[in-house]
Amino acid sequence: MMQKTQSIEEAFTAMVKRNEALIYKVCLAFTRQQRDEVQDLKQEVLCNLWRGFGTFKNESRETTWIYKVALNTALQYYRKQQRTPQFDELTPRMAETYTDEDDQQQLGRMYELIHRLDDEEQKLIYLYIDDVSGKETAKILGTTPGNVRLKLFRIKEKLKKMAQNEKD
Repeated sequence: MMQKTQSIEEAFTAMVKRNEALIYKVCLAFTRQQRDEVQDLKQEVLCNLWRGFGTFKNESRETTWIYKVALNTALQYYRKQQRTPQFDELTPRMAETYTDEDDQQQLGRMYELIHRLDDEEQKLIYLYIDDVSGKETAKILGTTPGNVRLKLFRIKEKLKKMAQNEKD
């Protein structure tokens, strides 16, 4: 919330600092962790957040709005470059969690399958993986919590079939 004595620039900077990890996480997921690409995408996200900052009405949580802007920016960024995100490597947080080589391979495989989903399915599954609530996910995607649950069920089934088809 912006104090009366705080300028718009100061309020924006404070919001970015509070949500820096969230922005960085979205950028990592879409860039194969290439440092230059992460920075380029982060700059695009920050520019889009700045453009929309004056119209953010606090009708949803700040993180909900930031997720929506960051995910849409990441997808547009790759459409412009006529390439799609790759998920060959683990994020640093996942690397700490999955230390066993087999676990890392399975996780990498999961991201390869997610990469093959359409844009809307990718957005939804990333929010699910990041443990964003169904209610917040619905706000981010502009739908209902019931629709989120249904789509998640279908996406999980689709991923299971994709994984099974590759084993056969």
